[in-house]
Amino acid sequence: MQNIQRRANEERQLLQRYRSQDLAKAILPSLDNLERALAVEGLTDDVKKGLEMVQESLIHALKEEGIEEIAADGAFDHNYHMAIQTLPADDEHPADTIAQVFQKGYKLHDRILRPAMVVVYN
Repeated sequence: MQNIQRRANEERQLLQRYRSQDLAKAILPSLDNLERALAVEGLTDDVKKGLEMVQESLIHALKEEGIEEIAADGAFDHNYHMAIQTLPADDEHPADTIAQVFQKGYKLHDRILRPAMVVVYN
């Protein structure tokens, strides 16, 4: 009986810990689109400021739920990054280092929501 109660408690804790996973997966494309919109040339300062405010609000809300961006600089880690292209390594760019980020990755606590899509020196 105690094992059943313990398992039920563990299950409830996991559900609570990862409750925002589906919502985060639905919001991440909008965050990507905001970043693309901010990269467009010719935005007025007011429009750019408004987009930045929305972006910061979304990032803050995600952080409140335990959702963080995956670092995508330095060494390639197959646990967090997905290589979508490779470039030849050289003296300046050692093998298994990230050259460019195509799409940011995110995690919820210890669970990967979306790996960072990167170009890797090989």
